[in-house]
Parts: sequence; C-alpha cells; structure tokens
Amino acid sequence: TLRDPRGFAVKFYTREGNFDLVGNNFPVFFVRDGMKFPDMVHALKPNPKSHIQENWRILDFFSHHPESLHMFTFLFDDLGVPQDYRHMEGSGVNTYTLINKAGKVHYVKFHWKPTCGVKCLL
Repeated sequence: TLRDPRGFAVKFYTREGNFDLVGNNFPVFFVRDGMKFPDMVHALKPNPKSHIQENWRILDFFSHHPESLHMFTFLFDDLGVPQDYRHMEGSGVNTYTLINKAGKVHYVKFHWKPTCGVKCLL
C-alpha cells in the first residue's frame, strides 16, 4: 500500500549470539499496548476481499486510539511514502537498556540516517 509504515530488521552477529533490531521509517509508534498491534495492522492493510485500502478503516482505528495520533501525522506527511529504503530514515521500534562496564544504565533507541538524503514519492 502507498501509505504504510516501512518496516525492516537489522541482524547483528556477535560472539554472544545473533541479535535482530526491528525498526520502521517513523520515530514514533502507533500503539503502546502490544494487544492493539493486530488491529492496527488490519486497519492499515487493504481490504482482503477488494484489495483496496479503505481510508475509513484507518480513520476508525485512529479515532479509537488517541495515542496513535502522533504517528498519524507522520503517516500522512510526505514521509509516509518514502521513495525506497535507501532514502528513508529508520528508527528502532523498541527502547533498549544498555549497561556500561561501570554498571551505569542507559536507555537508548537506535536511529538510521541515510547518507544519500531523504527522498519521498510525493
């Protein structure tokens, strides 16, 4: 679909094991509650019978989940239709806890910035 978050994963191979970092093209996420995620996916995807993306389904979801309005603004901005993955900023979906050698805790989110600039289809 045209207006749809572009998801990706980056795999790290370390001595401790493999690690997948999941992200998408928006710095915020639609929902805080994982139980709402399937409803969000169904609202954004095309109707399975007609294969047409129906705006009323998207707007219905957002109207019932006000915490998602911040991401709604990104979705309907030009950033909602990136040209391709190469010209798209990326943000990790989750926040991670990193602990340094001194035992100090840091909360971090990962971000990818394209060296060739951000380009959108619109």
